[in-house]
Amino acid sequence: MNIRCTFCNTPINLNREIVHAALDEMHDEGHNHYNLHCPRCRKTNKVSQKQIKRWAPTWKPGEKAEEKK
Repeated sequence: MNIRCTFCNTPINLNREIVHAALDEMHDEGHNHYNLHCPRCRKTNKVSQKQIKRWAPTWKPGEKAEEKK
């Protein structure tokens, strides 16, 4: 999954483990957005749960990445 920083336009790549961990965190804490920190400018980018779910259609709540292997 590729996200572009809204402040400095740096592309940020997210692998499957990070996407699933973000979805688990949002589900456990009841958030609608994931705070993604840019490695270049260190500012926080809000990524919506809907956008992240598009990249992980098989994700289910409570299912950890280690259990899928």
